[in-house]
Amino acid sequence: MAAITSEQVMTLRGQTGAGIMDCKGALNEAGGDLAKAVDILRKKGLAGLAKRAGRAMKEGVVVGRTAADGKALSLLELNCETDFVAKNPDVSGFASALATEMLSDASLANPAESEKAKERLQAVAMKMGENMQIRRGVVYAATTKTIANYYVHSDNRKGAIVELSFDGDIAAAKGELEALARELAMQSVAMSPKYLKREEVPADLVESERQIYRGKMEKDEADAKVRAEGSGKTYKAKPAEVITKMLEGRVNKFFQECCLLEQASIRDTKVTVSQAVKNLGAKLGGNVAVTRFSCFLVGVE
Repeated sequence: MAAITSEQVMTLRGQTGAGIMDCKGALNEAGGDLAKAVDILRKKGLAGLAKRAGRAMKEGVVVGRTAADGKALSLLELNCETDFVAKNPDVSGFASALATEMLSDASLANPAESEKAKERLQAVAMKMGENMQIRRGVVYAATTKTIANYYVHSDNRKGAIVELSFDGDIAAAKGELEALARELAMQSVAMSPKYLKREEVPADLVESERQIYRGKMEKDEADAKVRAEGSGKTYKAKPAEVITKMLEGRVNKFFQECCLLEQASIRDTKVTVSQAVKNLGAKLGGNVAVTRFSCFLVGVE
């Protein structure tokens, strides 16, 4: 068998990203056959990743892209194990390329379920030597009555995309609608709402929060009674209707925290997002509504 040349080693290294000694060993094992050597390294890489399968992937990147014609936008989140790998150009390059392809390839619209996308990511993961995953991704395509925009924070760990509907001349209002959509995407990144409106919050979650608040209020009442009796004072319990009103106030605060439309606007905290949307509709002479949003925060459910 002919000796393995440095050119062969560097060619294999360029294709796989594996170390020089690993490349040389694979070429020797493959008898100098480049394709077989790639397969050998691939199998070894998969075995190495399998050993790391239980490690948490709490780092990663979020990227957003807009189609050339402006009619579709994508948002994508990739996860890995370490911040060092998340910042690697190969990882950000793959994420950017995939987010761009999502705009034109329907099979990639849900990249987390695409075997083609996962196989391509696996090649990057082997090169990085870490577990990686496509956690989630979405594509928002504009219609004659909707428009969307996205925002990705400068750290590339947080991003959101928001879609608005408008029943007026959407072409004439495009600039202001896009500006509001981007502002609400920034709002989502800053305030992390999980739902658009209170009707979307699962009833069992609302009831759970209600019971937590009720339990805390009952404990506060009991503690107040003990303090009053300890000081020789007569304790006067709050009327049931007051307790009920306080409880509903706590539940409403919960909705204001987790529902985008009920949050205070980051631009003007004196108005809610819902009111800010209505205000733009009044200005444009039509009805503006937030139809959907997606918010991706690396390491956050």
